[in-house]
Amino acid sequence: MEAAPKIPSRPNVYQYDDFRAFLKAAFEFLKASDPAYSYRKFARDASISNPGYLLDVIIGKRTLSRNQAQKMAPVFGLNEAETEFLLRLTEFGQAKRDADRQTLYQDLLLRRNRSRFARFSPSLVKYYQDYHYSLVRCAVNAFDFRGDCEALGKFLEPPLAPALVRKYVQDLEEWGLIIRASGGRYHVTQKFVEPPPTLSALVRRLNREWILQASEVPFKFGPADRHISTMLIMVSEETRKKLMERAENFRKEMLDLVEKDTDPEMILQLSVQLFPKSRRLRARKGKA
Repeated sequence: MEAAPKIPSRPNVYQYDDFRAFLKAAFEFLKASDPAYSYRKFARDASISNPGYLLDVIIGKRTLSRNQAQKMAPVFGLNEAETEFLLRLTEFGQAKRDADRQTLYQDLLLRRNRSRFARFSPSLVKYYQDYHYSLVRCAVNAFDFRGDCEALGKFLEPPLAPALVRKYVQDLEEWGLIIRASGGRYHVTQKFVEPPPTLSALVRRLNREWILQASEVPFKFGPADRHISTMLIMVSEETRKKLMERAENFRKEMLDLVEKDTDPEMILQLSVQLFPKSRRLRARKGKA
């Protein structure tokens, strides 16, 4: 006798940075609970006249208005606080000005940190908000750390105050990302922490912080201690795809080297950047 298919858990709106990703997951949950459920049925339940509206929003063909989002929320089982988070998440996802996005995202972080989700998943919510968590965690992996927060803070570049080191260590230990062995030395529980895809905006902000920090490197370190090179190159779409593939393979090769390193001595920041610096030509010269 075959086992009944497992119904996925209801998606938690506080776990998402992309409102379209949440809508997709929320609809898939409804459909998993009732295989006959359809976009047309959803539109009826939400009192939306266009039966394909939700799908159009999910795939990016339409924007989501505040009024329509409020109609959808009860169908997805959202309470008042969750509905307000969805509304703000939608505003954030559709905002055009960077200043508006910054303000909205700070509001999202505040609401997320106050939510029940934050109490049960603190590492998911906070680890990617502050780059110091990953920095201290990496230092624990290299430094013979046995609780001397002042020494660990001085090990970092730039140095970090002992009180802050203590805070980050306590949080990391509480989240199970580092542990204190019987001999007193701290160890990381796993070398790499992969960010959840639902928090893509949070991870992008963290990447931006690392890139900004790298801007000071040419003035702080000599050629023997750092490698920085920048090239502007003109390529075809086919070559661009190959370069992206090579960059990803290079990242994996670097991670493999780090994984095999059993005696770390220092922390390095490795940034691989490849992105457009122009618009794409619509047609090549000499062609119609």
